[in-house]
Amino acid sequence: MKLYYGLTMALAAFFLAGCNFTLASDITPPPDYVPPTPMPTLGPLYPPAPPSTADGAAIFAEKCAPCHGEKGMGDGPQSMQLPVTVPGIGLAEVARGASPAAWFSIVSHGNLDRFMPPFVGALSEQERWDVVSYVLTLHVTPGELSEGQSLFDANCADCSGQFTDQEKMAALSETELARIIKDGDGNIPAFGKDFTDEQALAVAAYVRTLTYAVDASTPTSVAGSGIETPAAAAGTSSAAPGATPLPGTGTVSGTVELVGGSPPENLSVTLHGFDHAQNQTAGPQEVLTLTATTGPGGSYSFENVALPENRIFFAEVTYGGIAFQSGFDAAAPGKMQISLPAVKLYESTDDVSLLSLDQVHIYTDFATADTVQFLEIYAFSNPSEKAVIISPDGSTLSFIRLPVNAQNAGYEAGQDSASFVSAGKGAAVVPHADKPYSIIAFFSMPYDKQLEIAQPFVIDAPSVVPLFPKGIKVDGHGLTSKGTQAIQNVNYEEFVSDGLKSGDTLTFSLSGQPRTDAAAAANRNRLLLISSGVLGVGLILAGAWLLRRDRRLAAQATAEAEFDSTDEVMDAILALDDLHRAGKISGEVYRKRRTELTEILKGMG
Repeated sequence: MKLYYGLTMALAAFFLAGCNFTLASDITPPPDYVPPTPMPTLGPLYPPAPPSTADGAAIFAEKCAPCHGEKGMGDGPQSMQLPVTVPGIGLAEVARGASPAAWFSIVSHGNLDRFMPPFVGALSEQERWDVVSYVLTLHVTPGELSEGQSLFDANCADCSGQFTDQEKMAALSETELARIIKDGDGNIPAFGKDFTDEQALAVAAYVRTLTYAVDASTPTSVAGSGIETPAAAAGTSSAAPGATPLPGTGTVSGTVELVGGSPPENLSVTLHGFDHAQNQTAGPQEVLTLTATTGPGGSYSFENVALPENRIFFAEVTYGGIAFQSGFDAAAPGKMQISLPAVKLYESTDDVSLLSLDQVHIYTDFATADTVQFLEIYAFSNPSEKAVIISPDGSTLSFIRLPVNAQNAGYEAGQDSASFVSAGKGAAVVPHADKPYSIIAFFSMPYDKQLEIAQPFVIDAPSVVPLFPKGIKVDGHGLTSKGTQAIQNVNYEEFVSDGLKSGDTLTFSLSGQPRTDAAAAANRNRLLLISSGVLGVGLILAGAWLLRRDRRLAAQATAEAEFDSTDEVMDAILALDDLHRAGKISGEVYRKRRTELTEILKGMG
């Protein structure tokens, strides 16, 4: 169950769940780490027979999806029970850099540091190659596969044999294949030298399928992957493997609007369709991806689209490097025409001064006698008319700076943040979101009985709220004590610093030792787990698409799944009332969330 009660409760939930919400990558073992058992010998690192992605899909659903999720996004139902983050192997930026041989080794050996078991005994050699091949299709869209095949057939129709050698292809990642397509490698001519990087990657995705076992019923698709045939991508839809025939077709249409101007014609629009899985705990799964272009006035239309009952649709347009989405609509019995809410586009900018920083919470934990762990929650909004792109800058974000001596720094989206939008190597903050954005920054600093902190601010910070464990002496100009606050049975002294401007620095010193108890020790251990896995600022941005799509699907299509019973909804309403009376959340946020909870309660009655 996910209950979102504002910043204070978000902070508490963050520590309760350990690093379940982190986007950090694998934790590096210490230098003296020795695996508990010897790694088995794998033999040749290429499949003995062409892998079957259809068989791999079945294996993945049984063995892998519980942790990795149906689309490989690390969001499986068991992932939240682990003390580490499950990597998003279905993300293009992750999968494109992986060779089949490398992932075959991981599937075989496992990764005990990440709680992944070895599958040498559980799966045969061929089965492991099958599932690896299927996983490498998760990030490929029907449009990419169709485009890759067209480009390949037009430029290298006679060289398909160069891409069927299992040993050679198993050793190459999709990125390496794209380089060979553009530059050649001695045996293969540089037939893609004029391709863009995106076109070369599309061809690389297609030639990978030349090594797979062919499903005679769908010769132009990747069997079992859910990728549709080029015929379907052109205007009709097909169901995911194993689904019943889809009744009826119709039209899905909409418009694209540019805030402050008129959108250009011939923009590419992608239509996404989701069905509820037969296993209701699995959530919606994407079964349809079509493309079209806009006409005069920004209108678009998809004809002959299958409209089975309850299929969910939304449209997506990439403009200025940012992926904007429409709202959702769903098919209903007898409804042959769906008009989606407009896709609103915004001009983009990297001027972070347009953002409005609402509040900053600073939490400290004295993890060891010589280390202080910091967690800072930045709540902000975008009141402008432009989409503001935030991007990595070394170990920082473009509008968040950390103290000079910060170590092991990392960032992630807040649990109840408005959804960020994918924007190339960064993420976009779209104007006028329905709730605040939040980013959590965490880092550590050495501590030798006292510590001087100089926290800079890039944009105005009207309210900064630091919390320090009882027993720590705090000296700082502009810090006002607001008394003691208990969070998860640990007492903190709360301070407030008002009126910090862009370019200002909050300076304070810490000394002494906190009062310790069992609860504080438990929280300290969780924070250590989190900070040990942080490797960089770019990790928050890699999951922007996932945050955008899955949160909106969950919120708008299956809101009732947030709670298991009416008692839990009532508990959420009572907790929300308490937070509002204590002044922890604004009246607007309180009224909106209470209305949502009341509607959920009515629906469960």
